[in-house]
Amino acid sequence: MKIIGIDGYNSFLGNNFISKYEKSLKIFKFNGDINNIKDIKKFINKKKINIFIRIASLSRSSCEENKIKCYKTNYLANKRLVDYLIKKKIKLIFLSTSHVYKTSKKKLNEKSPTKPQNKYSLYKLKTENYIKKKLQNYLIIRSFNIYGKNQKLGFFIPDMRKKILSSENIIINNSFRDFIKVDEVSRFIRFSIIKNINGIFNLGTGQSISLKKIILSISKKTNKKVKLIVNKKKDKFVNNILSLKKIGFNFKYEKNFNI
Repeated sequence: MKIIGIDGYNSFLGNNFISKYEKSLKIFKFNGDINNIKDIKKFINKKKINIFIRIASLSRSSCEENKIKCYKTNYLANKRLVDYLIKKKIKLIFLSTSHVYKTSKKKLNEKSPTKPQNKYSLYKLKTENYIKKKLQNYLIIRSFNIYGKNQKLGFFIPDMRKKILSSENIIINNSFRDFIKVDEVSRFIRFSIIKNINGIFNLGTGQSISLKKIILSISKKTNKKVKLIVNKKKDKFVNNILSLKKIGFNFKYEKNFNI
């Protein structure tokens, strides 16, 4: 039987995954501090966990505000977890980010060059490298931009909505991103558990959408004029979905991008 332990269950993704699949999967929630490896060990042993999902981490903004805490929480805590999972022969599913890559005109695949631009993505990549070095049974998910209903601040769409409603100036590059609905991320995690998928996978729809278009859509929906400046610099983060097709995962696309 697959017995799943998960942290970060109060996060946008964690809450979505549990609410959708707690009846069909055997899931236990770790509600302690991920920096406390002793509590994690007790939790794993007590619940007889054989798959652990690491979602919990500090956000990008928190990492920039407190780089030491970011190092401890987003790297050292992961390292300690990996060291323990080695001994127990437990599978790790690790939520990483597409921002480990550098921007590219071409769609990104799992072998695209990496170049983290901030502490958040740097420690995600360092954790990935440690996992690959130490574990054999793992899944690393490099998720693109997650969105969905009731998403809190700290993500692009709710942050832009707040700025528009507050009549703040918005300055962006001529950027294109790959947005994936939170329901689809949760569905992929379940799919990977059922199918026992291992390795590294980008998780994005392969569809490109401009940030300018999203901001203007929010402005229209809120009936609030936006003070928007778009720089000439162009950058792009869009997934190549070939590896997902190979393992039989097909996206349920929304007809309209619902913000």
